[in-house]
Amino acid sequence: MALVITIVVLIILGTVTLNFTIGENGLITKTFEAKYLTELSSYMEELETFKMSKSLDDEEFDASSITAGENSLVYNTQGEASGTIYDVLTTLRGSSFAGKMEIIRGELLLNSTDMTEVRIAQSLGIRVNPYLIVDGVLLSANTNLALMDDSGTLTIPETVTAIGEGAFADLSGLKTIIIPGTVKEIRTNAFRNNADLEKVILQEGVEAIGEKAFQNCSKLTNIELPESLTEIGSFAFSWCSSLQEVTVPLKIEKINSNTFYICTSLTKVELPENLKEIGGAAFSNCSNLEYIYIPSNVSSIESSVFTSCTNLSNIEIASDNEYYKYDNGMLMTTDGSEVVFISDAVLKSINTFNIPEGLTGFSISLSRYTNITTIVIPNSLERIGDADIFPRTINKVLLAEGNEFFTVENECLYNKEKTILRMCFTKNAEAKLADTVTTIYRRAFKQAVNIESITFPDSVTSIQPYAYATGNKKLKTVNIGANVTSLNTNFYGGNYTPTVTIDENNPNYSIEDNVIYNKEKTELIMMLYQINGPYTVRDSVTKIGDSVFANQNTMTSITLPEGLREIGSSFATCNGLTTIYIPNSVETIGSDAFADATNLTQIQIDKEAGSIVGSPWRAIRGDRIVEWLRD
Repeated sequence: MALVITIVVLIILGTVTLNFTIGENGLITKTFEAKYLTELSSYMEELETFKMSKSLDDEEFDASSITAGENSLVYNTQGEASGTIYDVLTTLRGSSFAGKMEIIRGELLLNSTDMTEVRIAQSLGIRVNPYLIVDGVLLSANTNLALMDDSGTLTIPETVTAIGEGAFADLSGLKTIIIPGTVKEIRTNAFRNNADLEKVILQEGVEAIGEKAFQNCSKLTNIELPESLTEIGSFAFSWCSSLQEVTVPLKIEKINSNTFYICTSLTKVELPENLKEIGGAAFSNCSNLEYIYIPSNVSSIESSVFTSCTNLSNIEIASDNEYYKYDNGMLMTTDGSEVVFISDAVLKSINTFNIPEGLTGFSISLSRYTNITTIVIPNSLERIGDADIFPRTINKVLLAEGNEFFTVENECLYNKEKTILRMCFTKNAEAKLADTVTTIYRRAFKQAVNIESITFPDSVTSIQPYAYATGNKKLKTVNIGANVTSLNTNFYGGNYTPTVTIDENNPNYSIEDNVIYNKEKTELIMMLYQINGPYTVRDSVTKIGDSVFANQNTMTSITLPEGLREIGSSFATCNGLTTIYIPNSVETIGSDAFADATNLTQIQIDKEAGSIVGSPWRAIRGDRIVEWLRD
């Protein structure tokens, strides 16, 4: 018994001693607090001394312009000073605060997770952790504009190695952004829809710009791309309608699809000699672009790259480029097998378009040239784009005698075997389709502008995206047969509501109230009408397929059923939706579920944080709009 009492007493004494030494008010803790207080106070004094010294040397010195980190020292708008933060805070090097301190807009900033450091810094008025930074990634958070000055300028801290998805998307007031070279990656949607952003400075060291990173920054006139840059993602600068000039850095070997799509003010583009590929629609709708130089190493240019570049009249090809030539308003491969671009001057002057003999494939968009009414297909042509590349005015398609790849019958263009309907260009109210057709290709009825009824033959098994979207409101009935096994979710493509029927013997699909489900009504496959106001998904649904609610711009809210387990890329471009509640039963959400849903500001999920992977599922504003409701 005495031994037990002795042990208890020793434990109590040990605990008291430990608390006295390292507890909240312990000697060691107090010692560290005093040390931190001394060090941080000295940094504040050194900064003020530096400001005073510079002011004495230069009466126009602007103390609020000082930005400094471990790799740079900048002050005054006139230029950049050589040096680092250690030239300002001379006692910082080697201390426990080295690598944690920065100067931004003339103020000290501490990035630290040590709560004692944080507490002491805050007591001195030093800014602490204004950003949400995890493992170097600056995440989307409501505090991301905390360091923006009154002029709208923001400098990213040097502790950041990547700017997270949607981190600064759709924020107002940001006019200039300075991104240091420590930031290696700018991720998807990072600065998307910043209507006030005018200038972006990327310092040497930045390596990658993600998809749609600066999309729809309509006032962006100037962006400086560093030579360290190796990758620019698709749509990165699309809809930057004020961007005038771009110099693509030397290390870029591929310009991805739609990179500068609808940059309508773009007049000058300098492409690097190392460039090898230019993706589809990379410069599409750059209507003020008049000239472009194609370097010698470019060996792949997709056919839609300069679509609707109506002023592009001069394309210069490097003399040693072995792959392309530009003659008589046409950019084509040197062997004449592929056309990449046809000038506006050529296309608007003709009624009949003769696809050049020798081409094996053709996918140039002619859709805006309603003067063209006839297409002539040569013997050599083996492949052709979907009907969307042709204007609605097409009323005749002629085949050169001996063509072995296509057939024209009853004002319809098929493959040779008449198993694939490529384009129905009849101007009648009904179309007579071959009873051998199995696949209805994309946009197949675009040119059938007067069609009122479509009955697919029993031979049809596959209907591809937007197949019956005619672009008018004359279509009244669509009849889907018993043998269709593949019905794309983008089947519907207009804001009119024809009556759609599905053969009751079809084992795969059912329809109710113009909504298509699988046979058991557990999967919602497509909406066949425009929703006005709120919508409630039926209780039996456990899966919502891809693109089901795409372009539902007048759907104001949606109620999802308890029991729903899977959401695909279901709400992409659903611009009428501002908030959504996701029930606890949901297990998976498609990686692009909320892509381009421009007005979505809140995603509430009745689950624990991180229990569904992929957040924010391409929501433009990133994780700051995702709210997990369970602890």
